[in-house]
Amino acid sequence: MPSLNFFKKKPKKKDFLVIEIGLEKITCAIFAKEEKLVKLVGVGKKRFSSSEEVFDAVLEALDSLAAIVPDFPSTGLLGISGGSLETITTIARYKRPKVKKPISSKETEDILHKIVGDLNTNEKKIFFSTVAGAQIDGVRVSNPLGLKGEKVELSCFVAFKDSTEMELLDRLMDEIDLKIEKIMPASFAVAKALEPKNLEDALIFRVGVDKSEITALVDGHVSEILPVGLGSREPELLPLSWQAVLSKLEKNHHPDLIWLFADNDQVELPKLKEILIGFDWKSKSGFEVAPKIEVAESIQNFSPADIGVYGLSRQEIEE
Repeated sequence: MPSLNFFKKKPKKKDFLVIEIGLEKITCAIFAKEEKLVKLVGVGKKRFSSSEEVFDAVLEALDSLAAIVPDFPSTGLLGISGGSLETITTIARYKRPKVKKPISSKETEDILHKIVGDLNTNEKKIFFSTVAGAQIDGVRVSNPLGLKGEKVELSCFVAFKDSTEMELLDRLMDEIDLKIEKIMPASFAVAKALEPKNLEDALIFRVGVDKSEITALVDGHVSEILPVGLGSREPELLPLSWQAVLSKLEKNHHPDLIWLFADNDQVELPKLKEILIGFDWKSKSGFEVAPKIEVAESIQNFSPADIGVYGLSRQEIEE
């Protein structure tokens, strides 16, 4: 186990830590918050190949980060990919008796709380829930707060994991004496960071070497995050995973775009893009028009392999 140098650091009030447990890589980054902007202060990384290695890999990534950053925050945000992650979106439909009263956060929280309480997660632990999108009197909106109307549909997105994995994360946070203010699926944060692209029906494909993760966007909001037991090491088999995911989507929600980003810098995205372009979408998946295939580019000095931690950092601004 590495020496825990970061225990000695003193936090800065406006600094915060992002820990991303990716599919095959841990990324720990410190950011400085400046109004509506975040600035990367330092980063530490560590690859891992199995869930048993996650605990020590996080400690090693934090230790390498602490070696280059003089002050260490005491609060942070944790993003999760892979493992036993499961998600579900439930549509809550209701009529509001006071149509001229603006929708409040309490109203949406009460609906979300009821949805979460009624879910059967087969003993898995819910760690994240949110209203991912809404319709008010037939009009789609990304955020219903402050709006008025009678007929409301809230897209309630919920994520959960095996209790044993959540217990390991709790033990990890106790070990490093860090206050985690939010735990969320990393791919959900990436999808939120892509909102300026105005995506409607799309697939966000996080690609690792031996495993991947597909996030399905339906009507502009995250519908589901699905694990894929294949990665760039076996590109010729990946079409099987695409077909499995597409079979779960209604025909009128076939993606117009497939957006690729790398879990780590060992993944060759251009090669995968060529395979996707050459896939027979019409005969094998019933598409009338093949989707556009787009490879992630660097965003604000974040490489395509660091898009996850970038998306998570944006969550701090949007609070």
